[in-house]
Amino acid sequence: MSGRIIVYGIGAIGAQAAGRLHSAGRDVIAAEPWHAQREAVARDGVRIANLDGSVEHHHPPVVAPDELSGRAELCLMAVKSYDTEAALERVLPHLAADAPLVSLQNSINEEWIAPRAGAARVLGGVVLVNAVLLEPGRVTATASVSRAAAGVRLPGLYVGEYLRPPGAQARRVAALLDAVWPAEVIDDLMHERWTKMLTNTALNPVSGIGGLRSAAMLADAAARRAIVQISAEVLRVAAAEGHPFERVMGDFSASQVLEGAAGRSDAFERGLAERAARVSTDAATSLLQDVLRGRRTEVDYFSGLVASKGRAHGVATPWCAAATSLVHEIEQGRRRPAASNLGELERRALSAG
Repeated sequence: MSGRIIVYGIGAIGAQAAGRLHSAGRDVIAAEPWHAQREAVARDGVRIANLDGSVEHHHPPVVAPDELSGRAELCLMAVKSYDTEAALERVLPHLAADAPLVSLQNSINEEWIAPRAGAARVLGGVVLVNAVLLEPGRVTATASVSRAAAGVRLPGLYVGEYLRPPGAQARRVAALLDAVWPAEVIDDLMHERWTKMLTNTALNPVSGIGGLRSAAMLADAAARRAIVQISAEVLRVAAAEGHPFERVMGDFSASQVLEGAAGRSDAFERGLAERAARVSTDAATSLLQDVLRGRRTEVDYFSGLVASKGRAHGVATPWCAAATSLVHEIEQGRRRPAASNLGELERRALSAG
């Protein structure tokens, strides 16, 4: 791939992609809707503070979405899930007819991109690294809960093709993105999407409701109880969707999660508590970052989406439904994020269940 690449959205993930690809000599243009981020990157570039203490500086060109022009041969989508439709409206006219679209997003955006762009063009990048962006232009890499697995060595990114085995497109995209994070091609994109969906759904709403960064969340007993129950709900919904999986967060079996939710095992909860020491103290879920900035969250694409799919399959999801409603109350300013909210989450879930 030697032609132009559009990176649409340069938050904590997109900024790394745009910055490192540009510095590697690729023809990159970043499209960023958020004025403050666009202005900071245009003026000062992107600063990335890495886990090893090193600091990178990159200066990719950045424009507002309505300033895009010409045609690109690849688009990396890195916007929030609720902005996907608007991003497609903006970017599709600026892509070659066969240009691949690669979702680097959370949730399962391929389901919405494929009808608009054509399924044959859609790929997914399941991002396994964690980073925070709490001020414009400054990205800090953190040790995430996902990467705190004791028994699994993970790449930075999995690349797969939507509803089909990987082919030349997936290999080209993975080779390109290997300049950003270590990348591996995978056979079953949706399997990995649901695997990450469980982690996102179990951790993001709980952190936002409790106002807890990742390590503090794992150290909190009420938060862990909620994580166990939500994880079990996602497992059941994923299986109903046709994507059962055996491992959760690398170290745990699906049966340990389900047994934990039923009160017959504490292996999963104990494992979560042990991970607290292996997670950066400054690590924060993307949803908590949005809560701290007073922005709309992606809760409807995490626990909200699982609850919706659960209703379609007749799978009960009282914990996901309760978590979604509490995050909405925080978004609307009717409730402040606080650890005391975790008791209310449990009360609502148990009363509904």
